[in-house]
Amino acid sequence: MKKEELISLVNRYQTAKDNGQLQNASEATMRTWIDELLSLFDWDVQNTQQVLTEHSLGRAERARLHEIGSTNIRPDYTLVNGNVQLAFVDAKSPVVNIESDQSAAFQIRSYGWSIGAAFSIVTNFEQLAIYDCSAMPKATEPASFARMYLLKYDQFVEKADVLDSFLSRRNV
Repeated sequence: MKKEELISLVNRYQTAKDNGQLQNASEATMRTWIDELLSLFDWDVQNTQQVLTEHSLGRAERARLHEIGSTNIRPDYTLVNGNVQLAFVDAKSPVVNIESDQSAAFQIRSYGWSIGAAFSIVTNFEQLAIYDCSAMPKATEPASFARMYLLKYDQFVEKADVLDSFLSRRNV
């Protein structure tokens, strides 16, 4: 991880936010920030041997999701090592409160649980939550259930070691 580049990314985000450029930002806009964040941790979002974007889950995973009442089957980012799915990162628009949104937490935990991932991440760049995906998720559980970390963008530099342990390609 390149700490100077992380500082720069956070500062540019703060400037964009201060200038009102993110006021009505879409999920797609937030993906540009997330793409850059992932690249700082050595993920090449253009390389399908590392990251699959908007890739539908397989039949077995969809069946597991159906068992728990999840209709979501297309995570925004699937972190892979060749053909092996490792974890998911799901992007949300800035209007989604990652800290309290039950459906976002259920969705990302469901994705991770469906493949037996140790963790998965949901973010709108403003906030980033890392969830333990070992337990079967329930839609009724609060957003805080099984959440390992909740970071706001202005904590990314201070908590760079946490981000590195969950986002660094060599660690995942």
